[in-house]
Amino acid sequence: MSGIVKTPARTGGRVNLLGKSEQELKDFFGEIGEAPYRGKQMFGWIYKKHIEDFTAITGFTKSLRARLDEIAEIKYPDVVNVEESGSDGTLKFLLQLADGNKIETVLIPREKSPEDEGSLRETVCVSTQVGCPLDCKFCATGAMKYTRNLTPGEIISQVFIAQRYARKRITNVVFMGMGEPLLNHEAVTGTIKILTDDNSVNIRAKAITVSTAGIADKIPVIAREPVKFRLAISLHSLDDDVRTLLMPINKKNGLAKLLPAVKEFHRLRHDRITFEYILFDGLNDTESDLARLVKLSREIPLKINLLRYHPLDHLGRLGLEVDPVALKLKPSNRTEEFADRLRENGVTVFVRSNSGEDIDGACGQLAARNVKKNKKSTVNQ
Repeated sequence: MSGIVKTPARTGGRVNLLGKSEQELKDFFGEIGEAPYRGKQMFGWIYKKHIEDFTAITGFTKSLRARLDEIAEIKYPDVVNVEESGSDGTLKFLLQLADGNKIETVLIPREKSPEDEGSLRETVCVSTQVGCPLDCKFCATGAMKYTRNLTPGEIISQVFIAQRYARKRITNVVFMGMGEPLLNHEAVTGTIKILTDDNSVNIRAKAITVSTAGIADKIPVIAREPVKFRLAISLHSLDDDVRTLLMPINKKNGLAKLLPAVKEFHRLRHDRITFEYILFDGLNDTESDLARLVKLSREIPLKINLLRYHPLDHLGRLGLEVDPVALKLKPSNRTEEFADRLRENGVTVFVRSNSGEDIDGACGQLAARNVKKNKKSTVNQ
């Protein structure tokens, strides 16, 4: 499946209203001499009715619509490419931002909910940065390096673009795409506030998950934010040396800092924490690793998502830089056994499906391929 989502052509100097909160829209209308309540109306038109052209706003006068068209816009990224998995229907989008940078978004359709096996959910995985500064050895986004943070408009647009292709209403949003959400936490929490507003798409707070590699000092900060969401920690080892090997961020955010911050999050929010754990053969799938996870489950109410590793060897074949550590990582063949052993010790465990594996479903792979192409040509520009 492939296609381009058409958006009205715009010229420079206009204010993009996509991503603005209700209060920011009220302030905008006040600044142009209009009644602030117009901002509340505009909020609903943008986020509930998904208009992209001011002429569609029947509640505004013709003159106001014409003025808005002169000074403002509702601009989405361009959809450069869409790939569809032949095995499970997962869709992966490559989006081009206004400045030419590219990000990716993944739509996982009709996925079973781990919490309720009788329900199905439509999940979109969104990016929060162009590239990523953390250089986790198992993540393809590291091959792209870091460029900048995304704006709230660039984040929320990913949800609405995915909705155009979805077979049913999107029920879940996960901040697990390109980038580290807590290094852009103001834009992330601003986006969540819009998504959960009942005058917007009104997604349940419990259906939104923010995944972090573990920026310890930011975790208590977001715990005190008024918006609600689930927290997931990209853990992958409870051995500091191994975790540092896999995730260099652990040098400054070691387990001695990270785990107390997570406990503080739980103290403030009373939510169960999700720990994401990719199993690597002989590295973090040992009996000692099992014992550490069981011990952690006694200290923090948690669930563990066991993930399968997507090897990055193909990025090297594309000519992109792949860290030697990544080339040595191999998927574990103990996933089901590991999960069973944890369950025997009372740990809640889910073995997550490998959605979109046939289309390089792992974070950053589609965008990384495109980065390499653009070094040689202007394809898809």
